[in-house]
Amino acid sequence: MADFVVLVMIGAISSATPLILAGLGEAVLERAGAGIGLGLEGMIVCGALAGVLGSAVAGPWAGLGAGVLSGLAFGGLYAAGLACGADGVLVGIALTLFGTGLSTFVSQVADPAGQTALSVPTLPTVTLPGLAKLPVLGPLFTGTSVSAYLAIVSTVVVWWMLRSSRLGLRLRAVGDDPGSAAVLGISARRHRTTAALIAGGFGGLAGAVLSLSSIGSFAPMMSAGRGIIVLAVVILARRRPLGVAATALLIGVFDSLALLAQTRSLGLPVEAYQLLPWIAAIALLIVDGRRRARRAHHLPEQKEPT
Repeated sequence: MADFVVLVMIGAISSATPLILAGLGEAVLERAGAGIGLGLEGMIVCGALAGVLGSAVAGPWAGLGAGVLSGLAFGGLYAAGLACGADGVLVGIALTLFGTGLSTFVSQVADPAGQTALSVPTLPTVTLPGLAKLPVLGPLFTGTSVSAYLAIVSTVVVWWMLRSSRLGLRLRAVGDDPGSAAVLGISARRHRTTAALIAGGFGGLAGAVLSLSSIGSFAPMMSAGRGIIVLAVVILARRRPLGVAATALLIGVFDSLALLAQTRSLGLPVEAYQLLPWIAAIALLIVDGRRRARRAHHLPEQKEPT
């Protein structure tokens, strides 16, 4: 049983890492009042393709950089759309459609049908000598992709930025009360553009991590709806970086079960486990929505009849 739990946690960490990275950027975007990043799906899948192409040219670290640059381009397009007065929802949808179509087209040009799929070097793994010797939990720190530690560091940095840095405080001020921020000389447009670029960079980085952590190749639509799951994660986490990491890890547990079900008999069809991340996200959103409704109406929580 302990071995099974460790396997689930290893898979959960791997599955949660792209969600955490994309969720951190989305949290910054929403805290700045720059709308909801419905273009995340396009950012992630294009970041995945850029990561593979960059890794093919100059190695996995260059692939991460290429993914970030791809995301920054999408973030710039989103910011430009907002600056022109376009609706953020429509801009996000357009970016998702554009990103999925562009990545599919470029991948087919770079890797035509009938040829062997492009395989590139993946990100290195890290083993922490002291923690790797722990009983039971040791495998969690053995051969772990460097992307997992990147997600941990990014979570701490974004948490500190929003809480203590000058930029973070200004982003929050713009999101909470842009009128008062303008009186203090804080430009809402400039800071929301910055937030859009941060969100785009993290979205592209999440895509590069998705393709370079273990797979080392690209497939069209490989984001598989992760952009939508990230939005649910950020809502449940109330746009807090630490909450984003914890919620993404919870969703990752269900995704890990779905992967294990492909190689082990867990009592249900594989397709049922593949639905678990979506069912978990929807259920958590319903619970969160009911809790918010009770708080808004100042009603005490009532126990369900048994």
